[in-house]
Amino acid sequence: MNSYIQKIFILFFLILISTTRTLGKSQENPNVDTIYRSPNLFESDTLIQLSITTDLRSLVRDVGKKNKYYRARLSYYLSDSIVSMIVQIKTRGNFRKDRGICAFPPMRIKFNKVESSYTLFHNQGKLKMVTHCQNKNEKYQQMLIQEYLIYKAYNLFTPESFNVRLAEITYKDSKNQMGPFKKYAFFIEDLEDMANRNGKIPRYEKKIHPDHTLIGKVTKLAIFQYLVGNTDWGVPTLHNIKLIAKTPTSRPIPVPYDFDWASLVNAPYAIPHEKLNIKSIHDRLYRGYKRTAKDLEYIFREFKMKKEALYDIYINNPYLNDKEKERVLNYFDEFYEIIDNPKKVKAEFINNSRTIKYKK
Repeated sequence: MNSYIQKIFILFFLILISTTRTLGKSQENPNVDTIYRSPNLFESDTLIQLSITTDLRSLVRDVGKKNKYYRARLSYYLSDSIVSMIVQIKTRGNFRKDRGICAFPPMRIKFNKVESSYTLFHNQGKLKMVTHCQNKNEKYQQMLIQEYLIYKAYNLFTPESFNVRLAEITYKDSKNQMGPFKKYAFFIEDLEDMANRNGKIPRYEKKIHPDHTLIGKVTKLAIFQYLVGNTDWGVPTLHNIKLIAKTPTSRPIPVPYDFDWASLVNAPYAIPHEKLNIKSIHDRLYRGYKRTAKDLEYIFREFKMKKEALYDIYINNPYLNDKEKERVLNYFDEFYEIIDNPKKVKAEFINNSRTIKYKK
């Protein structure tokens, strides 16, 4: 009898353990513990509303080479509660760090992994934050949304691209030397995280010729830059380009970032490089290397297939005003007219393409 009761007890105990484990797992993915899982920052396109409190006046003026991190409190609403954490923040960038260009420079936020555990920013180390540049001119708000949407558009064409997340930030000065104000900003995915997501590693070598990267990938990148009207990039110099690759010796994939000189953004400070022989950032210039019409058509086919989805990114965005939407769609219409015309394709993408110059 005792043996029978003992067997019943063991069976009940095993069922109890099994049930407990099942309840702790996600139904969609049984290998994920829902109790401990927090949403990833870049899993959603929903606008994040948060506040940053710091010595704001000192922070935005600290744009020298030896600029430092400032202690700040980052807070956001989650349901009916406030999530708050201590972070470190400092100015970053090159061109936009110049106070003659931007009164409010781009930022970099460093998270404490303990502080940010079980928050929207869990597993984040350092994140780039693109900011509004000027405080008083509302045009810069639309410029920021335009740059954000270029990242989203490139996501449409390849996962080997940086994810971004839009935020509306209330900035507060802890020393009350500036009044609080609210502006848009967006976070950019960390390079290593982007590489890992694609099963790749970052590569940092310079002087890699574009034709020594994966040809189809770099050609698509060059066509995309032509689509948005951006000439401010270069693979060999890693100018607004990062590299990722399967191994340290395999051909890398170039990944673009920093699109503020693109025609779509329409920044007043953006002037084409004099060597490009174009008068305005609105003049498209293909900066890819020569490909055959057949090779180009293969890539154009993807752009044509995704045309509706591309337009929808802009049409459905609630933060871009109607005037800006119309400007973008007209600019895209011009692109599609060109790639649908064999003569214009030859003129723009073949005859006007770059060629390798060999030293004698």
